Amino acid sequence: MMTNDQDKTLAATSILSAHDGARILCVADVRGGISQLNQLAEKANAQYIIHTGDFGFYDDTSLERISDRTLSHLLQYSTLIPSQVKSRLADAPVEQLRRTIDQNQAYLSEFSDFLSGKKKLNVPVFAVWGACEDVSILEKFRSKEYSIPNLNILDEASSHLLEIGGVNLRLFGLGGAVVQHKLFDNGEGLDTIAGGSGTMWTTALQIGELVETAQLVYDPSETRILVTHASPGREGLLAQLALVLKVDFTISAGLHFRYGISYNEFSCQPDQEHYRNRLLESQQGFLQLWESIRDQVESSVDDTQSALLQNALSVVNRLPPSLHDRQDDGSNSSQTDLEEQGFKNMWNFNLPDAAFGWVILDVHHGRVSAETKAQGFNFAYRKNNGYPASSATSSQRAHSIASSEYSGHEQDNRMRELPQDDDNVSSNAESVGSRSNRRQSMYKNPFVAYVGGLSNTTVTEEEIREFFGHKSVTGVKFPLDHNTQLPKPHCYVDFIDQASLDEAIAKNGQMLQDNKLIINKPNPHVYDGRGRGRGQRGRGNRNSRLSFDRVRE
Repeated sequence: MMTNDQDKTLAATSILSAHDGARILCVADVRGGISQLNQLAEKANAQYIIHTGDFGFYDDTSLERISDRTLSHLLQYSTLIPSQVKSRLADAPVEQLRRTIDQNQAYLSEFSDFLSGKKKLNVPVFAVWGACEDVSILEKFRSKEYSIPNLNILDEASSHLLEIGGVNLRLFGLGGAVVQHKLFDNGEGLDTIAGGSGTMWTTALQIGELVETAQLVYDPSETRILVTHASPGREGLLAQLALVLKVDFTISAGLHFRYGISYNEFSCQPDQEHYRNRLLESQQGFLQLWESIRDQVESSVDDTQSALLQNALSVVNRLPPSLHDRQDDGSNSSQTDLEEQGFKNMWNFNLPDAAFGWVILDVHHGRVSAETKAQGFNFAYRKNNGYPASSATSSQRAHSIASSEYSGHEQDNRMRELPQDDDNVSSNAESVGSRSNRRQSMYKNPFVAYVGGLSNTTVTEEEIREFFGHKSVTGVKFPLDHNTQLPKPHCYVDFIDQASLDEAIAKNGQMLQDNKLIINKPNPHVYDGRGRGRGQRGRGNRNSRLSFDRVRE
């Protein structure tokens, strides 16, 4: 534990200077799409970046440690997985999702490319970890086994000082989700940080050490910024921590917002007493947990950890003074003595996802000004007397569009033609679904097999699905003969991933309903991904090769 002036120097792990001023990009939730940071820094003309939320701390070994539930969450919000792949995997078994990511680790995160030096960060980045991260990766940063040039981890054991434009900005960070019943559980973490199954959360020891670090580097001439994953506006414990650290600004990730939020408590609460009551409620919840496990915890910690726990408890007990105290105790305390400075003077920035916006702190001549950028909502549907899409549909489509705009992977050129703000323009939910289906039809599935030898026309789509496995097949298409308008003696089968396709091709030569099957990859000039062979304009009925509808496009 740090206790002297030498340790105080160690707590300030970096000092960066830009005396003429600089722009700091504050952004959240790149979720493994780390290349976005370079793009956004250039777009915003920023010389530094502060990142909060899910960064994407996953390497090539992380997949086996991620739980099924977390993996499904990562799929839902990924900006790296192409939209057509996400749509195929959305309802697939999680084993298929694992196999797909295992075959293409870039779907999980670009982190390994930055770790190997294949990709680089163009400006200094200061980042906390989010809720969906691999704790073993952060432990390797702490042990110095991992390092990435220009990437600075904001944690409880360090702080960073930026000397910019006449202002000394001191950065503190606290990563992980705030889950009250896990505050005393380290999971797979080795020291003060905690996590497991591809997620990370905040601990009481982590809070305690951050308090100690802040005390060791305290300088009243500095401007302090606390960066957290969760919002102090939602988590009273973080609001209390901000008071203890005497910060001027907090920066946190939002909940997939389309607009950034800037506020202080004075603007949201009718008076300081309401603010105090909110924090009092947080305190009572913590203390209730603490009393139930206190004996167990105190018997298992060493002296150093005990001191950190006392720091954490000092945060829990930090409440704004009650304005009623002067009347109740008969003291001569003035109104000014009872005012909580942080109530009016601490400003909080809650950020939208990186795909939707950011905040710029422009530091020049001793002043910290702020600019906000947000994609926002599209309200054009109101001019057509239509109805907005449901929030769930809107959110899913928003992330789909964000994927195409910000992903480091090449997307189909036709995706670039989609309007950026198309997600809320609709006349009704049915039209949204119709456009979504048409959009998906534009993509060519790379996992397709040609299945020939179907001379027995009684073979149905259901039998094809059963032959290859229902969980592996996403679609079966029977092309029609141009002259007879009867089904041809072959079909095309869409599979969920490469592994399923390989397993299907291995069945070449097997029998189905007295038909010896010919199974291979289709000729790309013959099959265009939409069930058409050699430019044919019809498509067979999905249920059977015997009954079909004549379709003209």
